Amino acid sequence: MKTLGLMSGTSADGIDIVLLNDEPLELLAQSFYPFKENLKKMVLEAIQGIPITALAWAELDAALGAAYSEAVEHFLSHKNIDKNTIAAIGLHGQTVAHNPQFTPANTFQLGHPSWLAAESGVPVIADFRSMDMAYGGQGAPLAPALHRQIFKPQTAVLNLGGIANLTIINNDQVVGFDVGPANCLMDEWIHRHKGKDFDEHGGWAATGKVNQSLLDVMLSEPYFQQTIPKSTGRELFNQSWLEGFLVNQNLAPEDVQRTLLELLIQTVKQDFDLHGQNTQQLIVVGGGVHNHFLLQCLSDAISCNVQSSADYGINPDYVEAMLMAWLAARHVQQKKTDMRLITGCRVPLIYGICYAPA
Repeated sequence: MKTLGLMSGTSADGIDIVLLNDEPLELLAQSFYPFKENLKKMVLEAIQGIPITALAWAELDAALGAAYSEAVEHFLSHKNIDKNTIAAIGLHGQTVAHNPQFTPANTFQLGHPSWLAAESGVPVIADFRSMDMAYGGQGAPLAPALHRQIFKPQTAVLNLGGIANLTIINNDQVVGFDVGPANCLMDEWIHRHKGKDFDEHGGWAATGKVNQSLLDVMLSEPYFQQTIPKSTGRELFNQSWLEGFLVNQNLAPEDVQRTLLELLIQTVKQDFDLHGQNTQQLIVVGGGVHNHFLLQCLSDAISCNVQSSADYGINPDYVEAMLMAWLAARHVQQKKTDMRLITGCRVPLIYGICYAPA
């Protein structure tokens, strides 16, 4: 069965699209479509809690739906893919709120899946997280369920998107959880001071020094001490969170960047040491894999081999889009996925809601 997977994550930079064959599991095609600057600005403002009207929420939902539809149309055309061979589209949508600590727990992904279904003529599977939360789960991360399918036991998988999440694959079970901020704070910090979207290869961070007092106070964040399962997002880890620690400080911007990178290293090391004692290797996926300085620092800190998933023939930039396509295939086949040791969901579920075209 062939399915498409669409992912736009907490980095809010654009849309990853893949074509996946589910049995055997094989990535057949992939591409990336950046958000237009005005859409990216709207998404980031929504995530960061800047007040907007209900009308503006609806307009953002529609704008994202249009962007997803355009990306799918372009992808099918330029990859010469017959849409009639596609069983479904797995659409993650854009998370603008994720609140597992609330009662009732809630999560909110925009993207107008009904519009994508109508425009593409292909069933769209969306809303992968809310039912998990309704049954007591965190709703995130979901990627560890796919990691279990594509990586061998005694392996840890670190996804470095806007937020970092860690998967530990043992012989008989898999656990996974959000570690904390990965690229989101570093990307926003360099954009603020250098006008760049990201710190290429970690070059700017490498010019700075770790400020130990700033690092210590950031590490005191209660989230880092929470037991698993746990998940988080930009609702907590945003520029307001960071700026709260910088009041009356006079730190060089590059030192803050280096300290944010060290925050990631130390929180990953803490969780890896706690949960990955029998792990033989750490495989890194996500956009952060291209930060060479980060990976070197990680290799120096972690007591096992650290490698990109590319070394295993798996494109690190498209693993989460593969997850959406894989979950869509499982939905079509009415297969339940067991996330009990990952999100804390009380029961295995068929993930997603189907939006079928007429």
